[in-house]
Amino acid sequence: MIRRVCDRWLGRLMMRHAFRSLIGLRLRLMAWRRLGAAIAPSARIGPGVWMRWPARVSVGEGTKIGGSVWLDAGGGISIGRNVIIGNETSVLTVEHDVDSPTLATIRRPVQIGDYVWLPYRVLVLPGTTIGEYGVVGSGSVVRGKVDPYTVVAGNPAKPIRERARADFRYVPSNVPQHRKNIRS
Repeated sequence: MIRRVCDRWLGRLMMRHAFRSLIGLRLRLMAWRRLGAAIAPSARIGPGVWMRWPARVSVGEGTKIGGSVWLDAGGGISIGRNVIIGNETSVLTVEHDVDSPTLATIRRPVQIGDYVWLPYRVLVLPGTTIGEYGVVGSGSVVRGKVDPYTVVAGNPAKPIRERARADFRYVPSNVPQHRKNIRS
């Protein structure tokens, strides 16, 4: 009983950006894990990242999610290894059936493969699968399947080219944070 009450309070606190910023990376990851998110030890989740239904989120090794990011995981979100998700990106898994007389809810999972890059202001819609090494252009709206090594952009996102088939080795979570210069 006490554990459930504490978890409920933790969930409410984690809804607040100020709290997520205040507690720092280590405690933030511990809190998301306590709320059920499966986050690899080397992943980095910024204070601006908000998860709805964190128990349905999994984040792979080396992944870095930063800026103002919304993960609405009612249908489940699986994020692979060494993924970069940038500022003002939303990943949605729940929508309404516009043909339903009751506007019924539809939940469909989102899968994001290894070494995917979602740079800035990307909207990933329910049921989307982004294959390994895929890149989505800034400002794009993605629905459906993005093939591996494909670069897509636009609204709706369409393939614009293929990514180099290199032996990618970067680990986004190992890149140091940029600090703003503060003048006194």
